Amino acid sequence: MNSRKCSIKADFLEHQGKKLFYLLLGPAEVEARGSVLFLPPFAEEMHKSRHLVASQARAIAASGYNVLLLDLSGCGDSGGDFADASWQVWLQDATAAANTLMSLGAGHLTVWGLRLGALLACELSRSRSDVEKLILWQPTLNGEQQIDQFLRLRTVASIVDNQKSFDRKALWNELRSGNSLEIAGYELSSRMALGMAKARLIDVLPDCPVHWMEIGNSRNRKLSTASENVIRHWREQAGKIETTSLQGEPFWRIADAGINTDLQHNTMELFAES
Repeated sequence: MNSRKCSIKADFLEHQGKKLFYLLLGPAEVEARGSVLFLPPFAEEMHKSRHLVASQARAIAASGYNVLLLDLSGCGDSGGDFADASWQVWLQDATAAANTLMSLGAGHLTVWGLRLGALLACELSRSRSDVEKLILWQPTLNGEQQIDQFLRLRTVASIVDNQKSFDRKALWNELRSGNSLEIAGYELSSRMALGMAKARLIDVLPDCPVHWMEIGNSRNRKLSTASENVIRHWREQAGKIETTSLQGEPFWRIADAGINTDLQHNTMELFAES
């Protein structure tokens, strides 16, 4: 996507007694003219989308930006256990990563989030005055929706193993009772689930411009009705939102999904030199 080269550095930042892993990418041939923080999606969606996110990050870095790809507490190569993480802890992680990135002094901050990371990005932007814009890839509209999708993995696994299936109500009752659930190799804590369930995109109108991008199989290239409702609500409150709908497969759900070149090109247009 870009003929220029970028540098890549792996490191940890110390935060609240944990080491948070990150990759820092930057332009190899020019001075950085801006900063981009990427906030990842939830659980296995993070792993399945890593290669596409890395490809996009390299292109952004080569065009003249410092790009920080963060592993949140209990995820990837960061310290801590997934069971001990929470929505508030992840917001604090994002704040620490933004501070680390901005300490490099490369100009205004863009926060780029995928799926749950997009919801986290909006929350982060509300607490900072240095966020110039947000890039939201296929944003999760609320944390409860994300947990519901995760709980379906438990139901599917139960059916495959010929065990008694669990319905949504029963699983949520377990979480509301303070119990944890083992799902797809992750220990989902009550604190995480209940904290995430309170986070709703419609309630966190960002103060900065938002670039909202969705992928779907429909040829008419319309956003989902639920997304349109959030965007309409934001615009009624004078929010500045640009939307893009593209065709493609849900790469965050598919291992080794192909690169969506339309998504990448549309994203790169947001970093074109003025």
